[in-house]
Amino acid sequence: MTETQKKTLGMAVASLILGCLFIIPFLNLLTGLVAITLGVIALIKISNNQDTLRGKGLAITGISLGALGILMIPVLGLLAAIAIPNFLRARINAMDAAAESSVRMLSSAIESYQASNGSYPLYEEELFSAEPPYLPDSFRNKVRMGYVFTVELDGDDYRISAVPEDCGATGTKNIIFQNGELIQRKCKPSYK
Repeated sequence: MTETQKKTLGMAVASLILGCLFIIPFLNLLTGLVAITLGVIALIKISNNQDTLRGKGLAITGISLGALGILMIPVLGLLAAIAIPNFLRARINAMDAAAESSVRMLSSAIESYQASNGSYPLYEEELFSAEPPYLPDSFRNKVRMGYVFTVELDGDDYRISAVPEDCGATGTKNIIFQNGELIQRKCKPSYK
């Protein structure tokens, strides 16, 4: 039988196709194992029937790609182990920066109120009810981006504090603005 008359074994083709799926994360273990299994079975069948079957190269390529897919699992795990903590750290740093920015904005609003009215407000509501308001309504929420905000007003002075809801998870700093000074201290996680 000539080479063109030989039949290409379907298992060899399936092995190649499944081996090519190694690029899909989380499927590479399953498709890799099946590609290797089909490729080995195809090689055995082709070796036993060399006169009528072909596809040895397809089966070998499927086995190789399937093995590559399985070998990629630790590499992907390592990349995830590096990337996830860095992402979480960047997220916490962004929340810390947003909290500090909000404290500064609150302080600016209170100082603007004092410049216009001659004294600091007695109630936080005075900052929202003025025309135009000194603060947008979004500052009415006491919790913003994982921080709990507290504003203490007495007409002569003020104190603003921002404390993470969950120290270490939503922020790393206690931020206090008092007597014109911004104070930042590392928060202490509470272990449950």
